[in-house]
Amino acid sequence: MYVKIRTDGALGIGRGTEGSAEIAIGYGEAHMIAAALEKLAQTARSYKQTYKKTTDVGAGNKIEFERKDDGGIVLAGDGQRYLCTEDEVRQLAEMLKHLPPVEVAPASDYVKKMRPQNGLCIEVMNGGKSIRLKLPEAALLKTSVQSSLNSRFYKEDIVIESRTLAVGRTSDLKWQVAVGNDAVKFTAYEIEALIAGIHNAVLDVLMDTVKAKGSDDLADIRVKSQVQRIDQEATKIYKEHKDGKGVVKQLVKMSKKILGTGSDADVRTEEFIAMCQYVYRSLEPKFHEPLYDLLSLVYVTEV
Repeated sequence: MYVKIRTDGALGIGRGTEGSAEIAIGYGEAHMIAAALEKLAQTARSYKQTYKKTTDVGAGNKIEFERKDDGGIVLAGDGQRYLCTEDEVRQLAEMLKHLPPVEVAPASDYVKKMRPQNGLCIEVMNGGKSIRLKLPEAALLKTSVQSSLNSRFYKEDIVIESRTLAVGRTSDLKWQVAVGNDAVKFTAYEIEALIAGIHNAVLDVLMDTVKAKGSDDLADIRVKSQVQRIDQEATKIYKEHKDGKGVVKQLVKMSKKILGTGSDADVRTEEFIAMCQYVYRSLEPKFHEPLYDLLSLVYVTEV
């Protein structure tokens, strides 16, 4: 069996396969899968176990471990099924226990994480010009620039009460992003790196917050405290609004996935961006700024 760390940060397990034809698990799940494999190898009799994934990578949400009466071992998941020997299973467990550390990808030359100041924590720069963004603004900027890729002309003003973030693409394949009078320009050769840089900078900021919660026995309590904070403060923002309960429930649900101990870095990042999209797309504009201010307070940690 092979083990690989995929470009999306997840792990792929397979034999004689390539691409998506493999069992996928989150990087943080490796030690749990290794323990299940060791138990499987040590059990001589008929045995079956189902492991439910804590991340949403792959085509399924569970992995089946089975030892048949004749001693044969089966690993199945994500539509794949492998017949393995005991030695092969033990070797796979060892590989999963000794994976190389995965470092957070550095932001591109155009984007960097900065020390938080008045909610501003990400800087976008090029050609000697720069703009500074709040975390939710960076999430919306990535969404907007991504949307502009399949266009010949694009113009959007992302208005969040006191600030306007402008994104534009002209027919001559040039982009511009601006906050107020400060603008940064990009060419078609640079735009993919800009998108990747924004994603990695958002990821970097979120991981600082996750790491600040620690990995000790109190980590879960700290996470629950932050989720409860979102619940309480969002409820105050919505007061008696008829849609308030549904909105708060959705924000809490997404926050648990972002802050929870079982999520991969990219899963957290994509979920945070999806949450910012949800607020901007589906909620009344008067709630955008207070909700984004709340998200900045919860998800940005000074380090």
